[in-house]
Amino acid sequence: MPFESNKSYYSIGEVSKITGVPAYLLRYWERFFSELNPARDTRDNRRYTNKDIAMVLTIKGLVYEKGYKLEKASLIVKGESTDTDTDEKTEEILKLRKQIGHEKKNHAIAHQRRGELLQEIKGEIEEILQLLG
Repeated sequence: MPFESNKSYYSIGEVSKITGVPAYLLRYWERFFSELNPARDTRDNRRYTNKDIAMVLTIKGLVYEKGYKLEKASLIVKGESTDTDTDEKTEEILKLRKQIGHEKKNHAIAHQRRGELLQEIKGEIEEILQLLG
């Protein structure tokens, strides 16, 4: 999925914002993925193209969404391994992570509702005390 724009080159900071991948991680990924090799300008700054951004998004999908280690993702990008060689343990870990995320969200909602209910009960008790008192 290439990033479409009229711009020819992007800085590492711009690519970081576009892809959601921190700049330090982009530099680190260059060691593992020979396909991710942005050109350099005269000041030795990286100049990413739309093709480079598409590669970053591909790598991000393999590592973050599918849970591959960098070595395996590198083989997939090079075409030496297929994406269908899924690891059952990795799939299970990703499912559990997603489930934990949902449970944390549900817990936060329940905690907020309990707090609201306690505030409501407190208000009613204060009203009763004023009537009695």
